[in-house]
Amino acid sequence: MPSPAEGGTGRSTFAAVRAAEFGEFLRSRRARVRPADVGFPETDRRRAPGLRREELSSLAGVAVSWVAKLEQGRASAVSPDVLDALAHALRLDPAERAHLFALAGLRTEPGDTPAPRVTPALRALLDALEPNPAYLLDRAWNMVAWNRAEAELFPRLEAHEGVPNLLELVFGDEELARLMVDLDAERDRLVAQLRAHRAEWPADPELGDVIERLVASSPAFAARWAAHDVAPFVSTRRVFDHPVRGRLVLDHHRLAVLDQAGAQLVVYTPAPPAP
Repeated sequence: MPSPAEGGTGRSTFAAVRAAEFGEFLRSRRARVRPADVGFPETDRRRAPGLRREELSSLAGVAVSWVAKLEQGRASAVSPDVLDALAHALRLDPAERAHLFALAGLRTEPGDTPAPRVTPALRALLDALEPNPAYLLDRAWNMVAWNRAEAELFPRLEAHEGVPNLLELVFGDEELARLMVDLDAERDRLVAQLRAHRAEWPADPELGDVIERLVASSPAFAARWAAHDVAPFVSTRRVFDHPVRGRLVLDHHRLAVLDQAGAQLVVYTPAPPAP
């Protein structure tokens, strides 16, 4: 339960412009809550729609003076505890809750977002990308779906037991290692990108389990992880020695799937000829 003043520890400081926008959003959500839905009587004496500040204060366990300060854009900081209490009291949906936290300069916990899933639309998108190899990664970098071209590029995918994990394949599958001409460079890139991805999803248990397994089982991964290198993804030219197609030079792209939190679409396209 947040304290009646600023509410707990770990406060986020936000700029005046954001404080004003935060206040406007908070007032708009308060105005949308029907008092009867949260246990307060509907009366004709209400001058404005929605909850009164006193009612929101009672529901959230936050002092009414602090609610007023937040709504008026006069607060210089706010804690996650207060944000969580306000979001719960106002019955915010996941998108609204995430927006409230973002306006305060914070982000919601990973557990608040549903796990990525393979929707029919994503399955159709993968198939439509033929003949370009493409696959879908979830938050833990499991390869949860791929198209026929990806299976032709790396045939062992179809025979893999269970859901293959990209990191465990790159650091543990000898056939894939032989396929990648740029194996060492790709391992460096992947682990540095994983470091940045882990910061986005610090409490995701499945991602943590994958990292722990690899640290224990792969000296090549453990050494790179211990180096603490971090880098964003950058589209990269990749080279493969395919047992059937021969030397393949492809551009490697990774795109965020915006309606699937933490999911990424990976696509390989033919590299254009050198000028």
